[in-house]
Amino acid sequence: MKRKILNILLYFSILLFLVFVNKSTVFAQGEPEKIYTVKDLLKIADNPSGDYILMNDLDLKDVEWTPVDFTGNFDGNNHAILNLKIRSTSESTRTTYDGNYKTYDTYFAGLFGVLEDASVKNLTLMGVDVNVQKEEPCFIGSIAGFAERSNIENCKIDGTLRLDVKCKMFGVGGIVGYGGDGAITETSAIVTLICIDHDRENRDEQFMGGAYSAGYLDVDKCSIKIDGYDSDHGYVHDGGLVGMYILYPLGNNYAGYINNTRVEGMITFFEDNTDRRAYCKDFIGEVMNWTYEYVGNSSDFTRNEIKDYSKDLLPHYCEGNDYSKEVIEGSCDDFGFTVYTCNECSEYKVKADYTLKNHEISNWETVVEPTFEEEGLAKGICDRCQSEVYDILPVKEEEIEEESEVIEEVLPLEEENALEQGEAKTEEKDEKALGTLLVTGLVISLGLVVAIATVLIRGRRKKR
Repeated sequence: MKRKILNILLYFSILLFLVFVNKSTVFAQGEPEKIYTVKDLLKIADNPSGDYILMNDLDLKDVEWTPVDFTGNFDGNNHAILNLKIRSTSESTRTTYDGNYKTYDTYFAGLFGVLEDASVKNLTLMGVDVNVQKEEPCFIGSIAGFAERSNIENCKIDGTLRLDVKCKMFGVGGIVGYGGDGAITETSAIVTLICIDHDRENRDEQFMGGAYSAGYLDVDKCSIKIDGYDSDHGYVHDGGLVGMYILYPLGNNYAGYINNTRVEGMITFFEDNTDRRAYCKDFIGEVMNWTYEYVGNSSDFTRNEIKDYSKDLLPHYCEGNDYSKEVIEGSCDDFGFTVYTCNECSEYKVKADYTLKNHEISNWETVVEPTFEEEGLAKGICDRCQSEVYDILPVKEEEIEEESEVIEEVLPLEEENALEQGEAKTEEKDEKALGTLLVTGLVISLGLVVAIATVLIRGRRKKR
């Protein structure tokens, strides 16, 4: 009889332990944090190792974005971020290598300054506007300035990236600035890239690429359209896809691939250097390591070298800054934008100032009630295309007539907030209580097992 009881308690303890471990695993995994608003997006900086999913198209027209160094997972969920404006790098540096394996402590700029052990997928960036001035080594890209052991998949980029520098090592990439040991797949980029070296006295190492400027990221099933302008007084490494393919650090034997990718466009450049190399090709400007597979690629690319070094190269040279504007309204399927046309030459045109898609929504459902301190959130379904759209509900305006009314209005709000906080704390306590209960049950069960086992052993000794 005692043995049966012992076995039952033993099985129960094991079962309880498994339940506890499973419950802990569920808590640890969690769900990705949902991003509905620009404020939600800005909060990524507070937890750069988290998992995120974008639930809404966002317009950053009133925001100057500070690049985030990111080690998490970002799922764009086939939504877009419009008018990404960047004027600075992230704070941390990483080591970059030139073709002679000389190292540089380098700064980076992009939506993410640094990506490490991270992933970005299903994201569209429209109206990217990166314009960085730096006197230290620097690389810029639209999604990331630096990407290592990270993957970028099914993304779309449209915009202009410009880097003005006076340093020894720098580069501009349409998707990523510098990186390796990762991949860019099924991603398209339509980019204007501008790189201007302002140091005429000292030679430098410069890089430009429609996908990335230097490193050894794998590329598959991508489409690149590049309009590049490079003014350099050092060594030029420009490519429609990659400026320089180099494995790093020295001794790395990585075997990668650049496959099934299309490159179109032109890079206009000069290399003001008596020791000229002038690397500029359709796919890779200079290859340092021939360790990659190269299958199914095609290009329509123009190498446009300029021998006049007196004027920095730019997409447009009219000095009047006189433009006419044509506003294109958005629809359910497309974002709106403004076309700016130069009135002096009538040839230069550029798209900018993107606007959100134009949905028709008859009914909105409140998801989060606004308060007198916090904005709320509403959800609507487009009557035409059935897309799910979220919009901000403004902070409530408090009507104040007499002091007594203020007290009557504030107290219920405080009670409501207290109730909400109480409910949140209750949920948190319930989760903690469940975990505590499981642990307690496990400890008690194991204690009973030990106690009964001790009794059985002593009983046997007495019989002897």
